[in-house]
Amino acid sequence: MLKLAELNSASAAQTFADYCVSRGWHVSVVVQNPQQAELFSAPDCLELVQHELVLFLQNPELDKYSQAAWNRNQPSSASQSLGLTDIWQRMRLMSGFVTQSIAFCCVLVFFAQQIWPGPLYQGLKFFDATTYLQHWFSWRWLSPALLHFSAAHLVFNLLAWWLFAGRIERQLGSFVLLRLSLLAALISNTAQFVLQDSNFGGLSGVVYAVIGFVWVYGWRFAAQPLRLGHADIMMALLFLGLGFADMLWVNTANWAHLFGLLSGMLLAMIQRRH
Repeated sequence: MLKLAELNSASAAQTFADYCVSRGWHVSVVVQNPQQAELFSAPDCLELVQHELVLFLQNPELDKYSQAAWNRNQPSSASQSLGLTDIWQRMRLMSGFVTQSIAFCCVLVFFAQQIWPGPLYQGLKFFDATTYLQHWFSWRWLSPALLHFSAAHLVFNLLAWWLFAGRIERQLGSFVLLRLSLLAALISNTAQFVLQDSNFGGLSGVVYAVIGFVWVYGWRFAAQPLRLGHADIMMALLFLGLGFADMLWVNTANWAHLFGLLSGMLLAMIQRRH
């Protein structure tokens, strides 16, 4: 994606992007605030988008722009399932194979836990204190990330995963996300075990890694759409701090969260620009 322009109206930028998408041009918007937004375009349609942007800036009130924005933001009427098909299509377009595969594995394991809770937990939990150094090539270094202990736990992690991991995969490719996920799971799981115990599970350590990655990558390369808003950063850090202060309503794997965040930030520091 190449930076196309910077507009002094976020709503105007979104209207123009909606029109471009309706024409099949890959255009995205990064909103800084209501008075500042950046437009990015795929290289293969850059000339067409630049030409259309000149026309848009000359006359942004044309019906074709407002109609495209209106159509894009209307719920799907073709589906009889309350728009679930349309929602799934949007979510699929926001992600890639790695994002979807890891989410599917988490869901599959969660349903299996409802049938065989004890055996599945024992099969996927981290090592015991006396055995973890005896098995260097075991799935247990990674598998606790697939365990979730309530529906709310699963949904919360998968929503954050889909939002941030999907953006990494779409922008930088599946290999970057896969490498980040495996290293983050290894580091966060090991840190939680060494600094506390082996009674933990969940994708949140990896989620914090992708949040940290997007945060630092967006800071290093400002002129690209992969970045984190200030509200997202503050929310992630606030949740992390409340977990360490034991002020949350649930038990959290705080060390996994912290080391996941740090591992994502470190990998973003050495990641080359796409």
